[in-house]
Amino acid sequence: MFTTIVGAFTPDPGPLAYRAIRLSSSGGVEGVERIEARNDDEAIALTSRMANGYGVDLWERGRFLDSFPSLSVRMPGAVA
Repeated sequence: MFTTIVGAFTPDPGPLAYRAIRLSSSGGVEGVERIEARNDDEAIALTSRMANGYGVDLWERGRFLDSFPSLSVRMPGAVA
C-alpha cells in the first residue's frame, strides 16, 4: 500500500532522451546525435550501426548504456 502511494508522487522523468557521442581516434568528441528510439535495446541497435570511421558512446541523459569502437578497431584493416 505504501509503495503505491509513494509511486503516485514520483515525478515522471519524461520521454527517453538518447544521445550518441561520436569519438575521434584520439578519444575526443567529434559530435553528438540524438537517437530516436522507444527503449534501450532499440537505441543500442541503432547506435551500433553508427560506429564506422569513429567510435560511438550511447547515453540516455546521465546514464551510460554502451560503447561501440570504430570499424577499424573491430576489424583491423577495414576501410570505413
